[in-house]
Amino acid sequence: MRFGSRTGGTRSGDKAVSYLVEQFRKAGFTPVVEKDPKRLAYELKNWSLKVQSPPSLRNLVRNEWVGAYSPSVPNTTASLVYLHQPENAPSIGLKNKALLIDAAVSNKTYRRLAEAGVLCLLLTSPNLEGAYSDWAMISDLPESEKNLIPLFNLSRNNGLRLKKVLMDSVEVILNFSVRSAIDSGSPKTVIATLKGESERYFLICAHGDSDSGGPGADDNASGVSAVLETARILQALVKNGRIPRPKFSLRFAIWGTEIYSTEHFVRRHADEVANIHGVLNLDEVGTGATRNCIYFESNDVGYNAHLLRTLEAVGEEFVGKRGYWSESTTNPSQGGTDSYVFFPRYLARLKLPELEIPAITIYTGAWNELKALQQTPGWSSKAWKGHPDTVYVDYSAYYHSSLDVPATTTEKEPFNMSGAVKALGIGLLRLAW
Repeated sequence: MRFGSRTGGTRSGDKAVSYLVEQFRKAGFTPVVEKDPKRLAYELKNWSLKVQSPPSLRNLVRNEWVGAYSPSVPNTTASLVYLHQPENAPSIGLKNKALLIDAAVSNKTYRRLAEAGVLCLLLTSPNLEGAYSDWAMISDLPESEKNLIPLFNLSRNNGLRLKKVLMDSVEVILNFSVRSAIDSGSPKTVIATLKGESERYFLICAHGDSDSGGPGADDNASGVSAVLETARILQALVKNGRIPRPKFSLRFAIWGTEIYSTEHFVRRHADEVANIHGVLNLDEVGTGATRNCIYFESNDVGYNAHLLRTLEAVGEEFVGKRGYWSESTTNPSQGGTDSYVFFPRYLARLKLPELEIPAITIYTGAWNELKALQQTPGWSSKAWKGHPDTVYVDYSAYYHSSLDVPATTTEKEPFNMSGAVKALGIGLLRLAW
């Protein structure tokens, strides 16, 4: 967390890579760093947003955040105006104004507003139950070094309060600044291998960046921590003679940039992808808003059965025991994380052979609202407390937000990461040995 958002290809990302290398070395590994092709990367260095007037709102800004790819702007003062439908609103009278909006605008409208003289945008967070009331959901600008004005993300309550003040015809004066860096950089992936008897291997992975550009404690410092701890424990058990070397090798990978780095790993290692015996991806294992549940995703993929039946059995064996989870279940695919890069249709997009590589994701909460999924027939878990035909996927109230910090997620509920490490570690002992 102290490194910032750890975006691949930035100084923040490089600091995180150095830390990961050090941690793997301490655990007895010889880690390898793989550089990806350069891509546009964004690093937020510092920023400020304050209400100067009216005096009653001077302490309003607390948990806001700047959208990624916001350009640097010097210390600026501007009057705030509200537009209900900026997509259709005329541009007259917006010069030198800060603009409060209810929803994200299209790239075309963003450009038009900037060219009309708007100095910055303030976006109110959406109305989602249990999320973003007093902290900001982080939305981004287009990935470009040519963006003209910054985007500030507001908590929903602060956005509504500013809107009410403006509707009451009270003038609001803001002071703001942004210092950022937008440049091409190479994300770096750190890989450490526990050698087994076979060249075939299990890939245990997590994306190392905060893909929202925010603090990213749950998404995905939690997944990184789980991979590091699992690697450390298994390496120590082998080194101390507590267990033999595994039959299958274990390769631990922390991706520099979610999806992007995974794609380039597959391309770079195209000649050995067929040796992957299974992919276990960890993404968001730091919190859960409504349940203490561990999820194993992609049971609708037939060739994932061996991986998932093993993890399902672990979940059922240890559910409710002291230091373990209250619930566990497998669930159908949802997409949006690194394990999906290994699916045949994704490999085809990368112009690679459409191999059937077992690939699953482990998590304790996903996205920012509760989801009900129809359970895949034949996959009702004894460790699931809900209806056997429905999986309620828990969520993070702090998903992609300004308060995805340890105090609200990983340190508040450390049992989530602990449970993920236990499930993963026990599962690997049964799969790889």
